[in-house]
Amino acid sequence: MRGDFLWLVLPIIVLVVLGILAYLSKARRNLLRLRIEIDKTGASLDALLKHRHDELPKLIGTCRGYMPHDHPAFEALGTARGDYLKAHTLQEKTLANLAMAGAIENLFKCAGDFAGLKSNSNFAKFRKQNSELETGIEEQQDLFNALVSSYNTRIRRFPESIAARMAHLEPRQPIADLNPGSEA
Repeated sequence: MRGDFLWLVLPIIVLVVLGILAYLSKARRNLLRLRIEIDKTGASLDALLKHRHDELPKLIGTCRGYMPHDHPAFEALGTARGDYLKAHTLQEKTLANLAMAGAIENLFKCAGDFAGLKSNSNFAKFRKQNSELETGIEEQQDLFNALVSSYNTRIRRFPESIAARMAHLEPRQPIADLNPGSEA
């Protein structure tokens, strides 16, 4: 009788253990997939920040044709570009982008004092492009933060926390809300 009981319980135990292992394996794969999405979104954000940085010399060149070369707006842009070049992490680049966005916005405000610049087609193109870049940066930053929040929640939640520990998954840092138009 006891042997029959063992043959009945043993397969159930094996199935439960296999079910737990299958769940942990799936949870690990999903967490790794989410981590890859975070990395992709971070790379897209980084590319947008770099694109904005790379467009600055063209904008400055257009403005220098109409504004005095020693205008304070140029100094602020130069400082912001220098800060961006020194930045290594996505956090640092995003912080440098905040300064760059403020300096660019200041330049656009100063352009109102120079009628020729305001009506320049290249300047208008840069202004439109900057607006589109700002929107793209904000969207990527929001997506990045949402993915990081989901990831961090999931790696701390039981039973996914077991799979996260087994895969040595660490929490990720969200990017502080640095959008110039947002209330922080």
